[in-house]
Amino acid sequence: MGARDTRPAGWLSRSHKHGPSWLRRARLGFFRWRATIHRNPQASFVYKWCVGTLGGLIIAGGLMLVPLPGPGWVIVFVGVAIVASEFEWARDLLHWGRALLHRWTVWLTRRHWSVRLLVAGATCAFVLAVVWTMLRLIGLPPWVPEWLVPGWLGLD
Repeated sequence: MGARDTRPAGWLSRSHKHGPSWLRRARLGFFRWRATIHRNPQASFVYKWCVGTLGGLIIAGGLMLVPLPGPGWVIVFVGVAIVASEFEWARDLLHWGRALLHRWTVWLTRRHWSVRLLVAGATCAFVLAVVWTMLRLIGLPPWVPEWLVPGWLGLD
């Protein structure tokens, strides 16, 4: 350690903890702007309403995507994080969801490999069933060649 470095060995530097300097400046600028907004009660109400509406729309869109293959739950968590930036109840919900996800991950990683494989297979079967059901309801897109779809799928 150099003479100017007063942090104990193993500690991260300030730039590692808080990101590059341009990102720190942008984040602090945003926090100052938000504090200015919250000083005016009318502006604070409108800002909270806009944040809640935007977050709610993202949550609703994510929930519609949950049964489909893709990042449905990630989108839901992003929406909750947006709402949690202004509302305490959403912050509690976000912490609860993160803790639940962590407990599930820890539980699954402690299981035998065959249990993990079974969970992965059940997840894959569920996703395939949802995709098949969606294709049965809305039909195949016109760009899918007919020779590519087996007849036993019933997606004619």
